[in-house]
Amino acid sequence: MEKHPLHGKIITAIERAPKELIERFEKHDTCKIGDAMGRHGIMHYEIKPISRGMRVVGSAVTVLTKPGDVLFLYKVTELIHPGDVVVVDAGGLREFACMGERLLGLMKDRGLTGFVIDGSVRDSKGILELDIPVFCRGICISVNGSSGPGAINVPIQCGGVTVRPGDIIVGDDDGVVVVPLENAKEIANAADAHLQGELSRVEMLKSGSKSIDELYDLSPKIKIWQD
Repeated sequence: MEKHPLHGKIITAIERAPKELIERFEKHDTCKIGDAMGRHGIMHYEIKPISRGMRVVGSAVTVLTKPGDVLFLYKVTELIHPGDVVVVDAGGLREFACMGERLLGLMKDRGLTGFVIDGSVRDSKGILELDIPVFCRGICISVNGSSGPGAINVPIQCGGVTVRPGDIIVGDDDGVVVVPLENAKEIANAADAHLQGELSRVEMLKSGSKSIDELYDLSPKIKIWQD
């Protein structure tokens, strides 16, 4: 089998976002964060929670794996810290599952706060009973063994977005966004400003101090299409 330079690589020590920075993102939904990043960092729309109402905010621990292979997913269980989100690059294939109830239970025991995979999971009933937010492309019965290859805590692709170890992951009913750790403070500030602006506009509309037309400058934009 051909071997990629990353195959077999396991990085045990990564930088994680401080608790106070994680908490700043807990008050924002994924749409607001995506807006604050100019619509960058948004995973493919097919990656959704397996049940509505799931929400996760935490630091990424990354796994690269062959679709349907669980070898490096079992290994990453030893490296999970409380509050971590395991993010898996499984090639985006739905035909094989890389996660089931038993393995997720082991991760939960280590303090896992959420799981995101560009691929499929199985044992959906048991996963729901574990009460851990899981985001995936689909649900599938078939698996593909435990022989590798794979890697842990290397840069990966998940849903078309680069995810590096320690990046902040936010997921909710609308999908998943990835906040680069090195820019997280600036993005938190921008998300705060977006939220404040939105709430301010809602208040102006409710009070009658501004009309929708005035607030969003609609007339000049519509006039272009009327001339």
